[in-house]
Amino acid sequence: MDTVGRILLEGQGTSQQGSVRAAALQSSQSFSSTYTFSDKKSNITPQLQKSLTIPAFSTGPSMRPTTRRALSAVNKMVEVSDSVAEKLFHKLALLEAEGSIRNFALQELRYATNNFNSAMVIGEGGHSKVYRAKLGDGQDAAVKVLKSSHCSAVDFFREVDLFSSMKHESIVQIIGFCNNKEVQAIVYNLLKGSLRQNLRQLRWSERMKVAIGVAKALDYLHHSHNPPIIHRDVKSSNILLSHNCEPILSDFGAAMFLQQASANTKAPFDVVGTFGYLAPEYMMYGKVDEKIDVYSYGVVLLELITGKEAIQTDQEIRESLVLWARSLMCSGIWERLIDPNLVEDYNKEEMEMMMIAARLCLMHSSSRRPTMKMILRFFEKPEHWLRMQRERDDFLNGIDLQGETAQP
Repeated sequence: MDTVGRILLEGQGTSQQGSVRAAALQSSQSFSSTYTFSDKKSNITPQLQKSLTIPAFSTGPSMRPTTRRALSAVNKMVEVSDSVAEKLFHKLALLEAEGSIRNFALQELRYATNNFNSAMVIGEGGHSKVYRAKLGDGQDAAVKVLKSSHCSAVDFFREVDLFSSMKHESIVQIIGFCNNKEVQAIVYNLLKGSLRQNLRQLRWSERMKVAIGVAKALDYLHHSHNPPIIHRDVKSSNILLSHNCEPILSDFGAAMFLQQASANTKAPFDVVGTFGYLAPEYMMYGKVDEKIDVYSYGVVLLELITGKEAIQTDQEIRESLVLWARSLMCSGIWERLIDPNLVEDYNKEEMEMMMIAARLCLMHSSSRRPTMKMILRFFEKPEHWLRMQRERDDFLNGIDLQGETAQP
């Protein structure tokens, strides 16, 4: 776990962190001077490194089978990484030629961030540090610098490619990138701050706007983008706010295509995320599908309702927001969930609607959680859903009055 509660738990046989060897690509000369690839042995374990550097006289017929197998596996891994990197490389070169994305020189970003001055840091996570920047054309921007120990060339190109493929008003837009021996960075538009930083001062109407905007972003990722994308780290600090409080979903460093998750049915995935937001099946078994984003979104809804963070850290005993809220909802005292900072400044039907949505998203069984498309429809046409909920509650209360046990 890193300093901000982000967890990095490695599943069995799931590491995708391969290095790629130096590549000289003939086309797109404007790119070739700045693209650099790490040495193929950089991520090899000491034991494997030793087997690759045995004396020359040991590499003949007497070479141990295990050594040959290890060497063959490494060569195959490097070849695959090279192929993926080259494809992504050429794709980004075409995007730059079209003017869709900009390839920044390191010197430009040094100047924009005052030489990556610590005073310009506006955020930091386990894999990256984000700087406020003023670009040469006067545009304000955020520069996300990746920590090299956590990111191979393939990972970097894949994240840039992912960013450039997403076009939605509620998803952060990439301006460009920099891939240099010293720095790997992604440049995107700068916003006023995150939901986590501004939550308690938001009015109810603004909180509703955030809930609907993030639902639209996730619905786009899960159901409109081709191929579908799973964010894997939906949380209040990754939801940025524009000047008129429109939510913008950011930080796609952990994102993956749904087809990757569907293809992997044997080994669990690495768990990458933040305590308090992780779906139980993801945290315990490494199971990945779009329903883990739905669960995390449910936690964000609780934050909007309560004004509290997912994990309460201002107390001697850390408390889970989900467990606390669930106990109040099950006890029928949902009014105690409402953020006192709202006073009476909220629409009661909208509050009830958001609580129902949160409860549905936080179902322990992923199969019982709704899709983001269903949640979005719920927010857009709540009357039908609220009527169904009330009829269900009346039915269950009637059973209780007859002395029978209601099963939710």
